[in-house]
Amino acid sequence: DIQKLEKIVSKVIGSKLKVLQENNSEIGGTKEIVLKTAPNYDIVFGSSACSKNGVSLSGDTHSLIKIDDGKYMVALCDGMGSGEKAHSVSDLTITLIENFYKAGFDNETILNSVNRLLTLNADENFSALDICVFDTRKNIMDFIKLGAPYGFIKHKTETEVISTSGLPIGVLSEMQPHITKKMFSDFDIVVLVSDGISEAFGSEEELKTFINNSTTLNPQTLADDILDRAVDLVNGNCTDDFTCVAVRIYPL
Repeated sequence: DIQKLEKIVSKVIGSKLKVLQENNSEIGGTKEIVLKTAPNYDIVFGSSACSKNGVSLSGDTHSLIKIDDGKYMVALCDGMGSGEKAHSVSDLTITLIENFYKAGFDNETILNSVNRLLTLNADENFSALDICVFDTRKNIMDFIKLGAPYGFIKHKTETEVISTSGLPIGVLSEMQPHITKKMFSDFDIVVLVSDGISEAFGSEEELKTFINNSTTLNPQTLADDILDRAVDLVNGNCTDDFTCVAVRIYPL
């Protein structure tokens, strides 16, 4: 019984553990069990998007990947403009980011490498990039914003704003990414939006108030509500691509 084993060993060790591997042992009638410290949290993800009026393909792309046991990366990339070219650049950027993170590189190495690859092309391959990396063992998240709008952390009683900094990725051959580190707590919700949504709301404060007043605990519902409100604010006349992603953090 794996659950009983985890519970007993965790109690003896004094730290929460989970079974990582179960192998046949060289000793007959026994098995070799490998346990690892369990993450403190897990995450659930929701997203909602629509493309610019009259355009079938959005220039916004987003991603959620598991980097390692207990570590996740959420990214929102807004390619310059809308349509096929913007989507192609945005999709390329997200794919490169995913592959570098999966390979285990650190934030700064990843961003500098992807930036150089994008600037090698003679075309204008730049995109606003919004990344949040969650470490559910250390209870820390890293925010990296390159030309992206402000982001938000919805706590139980208040909503915190994560400010933006830096030029979009792919503009200059050399860059120095700014990383904002934040501790997270039970049931925090992180919200990232593309500039279409931020401009529809008109101000940081208006979007912050909308998020703060929301009573939903479901990140998908919150993302849908934000998108619906943004579309209402422009009376359905979406002059840019709209994308919102929301991530809820909960204790294990």
